[in-house]
Amino acid sequence: MKKVLFLAVTLVFAGVFAAPAYSQGTTGAAAGVKMGWIDTRFFGDEKEGIKRLIAAYTSLEREAQPKEQELVTLQTRIQTLNTELQQLQRAAAAPNGPPIDRTTVISKNDEIARLQREGEFKKKEFDAFIERRSGEILGPVNQDIVLRISDFAKQKGYAVVFDISKMAEAGAILHLDPSTDITKEFITFYNARPATAQR
Repeated sequence: MKKVLFLAVTLVFAGVFAAPAYSQGTTGAAAGVKMGWIDTRFFGDEKEGIKRLIAAYTSLEREAQPKEQELVTLQTRIQTLNTELQQLQRAAAAPNGPPIDRTTVISKNDEIARLQREGEFKKKEFDAFIERRSGEILGPVNQDIVLRISDFAKQKGYAVVFDISKMAEAGAILHLDPSTDITKEFITFYNARPATAQR
């Protein structure tokens, strides 16, 4: 479940983070400009990530769990019915096996088709729920993180801060100096802020 949520959430975060990144322009290419990079993938790390973001993930996961369980239950029921049909076919194919009860087969196939339709509908509902609640629960946190990255950069004298995970996805990294990684430093900065300031 966390992988699914993380993918949905990453898309939300990428949209929020992209705007400030592009607004920096290209003027920071001059020598002597202090630059750093942050790997936003670590923000969701359960042990060393941003506590407020992890709490938001957990909240979203908790809300999504019953809906996810409905989908799992439907899938399990469909698999059970398919197994029962296969057992009927194997039994009928055996020497001196009983004939297949067509009424039973039709009934099971009808139920499978009904459950598949229900599953498709519930999956669409689930996807829409995740998209909506990700925006509502994680959106404000992500917006705050982006603002605090700007505060952090100004306080530490960084002219440019890159989201290295997005650059890696685009294949835009040719060389990377580990000494310019400010991910942990920013996470510590963010987590140290009073809860009342994290709005």
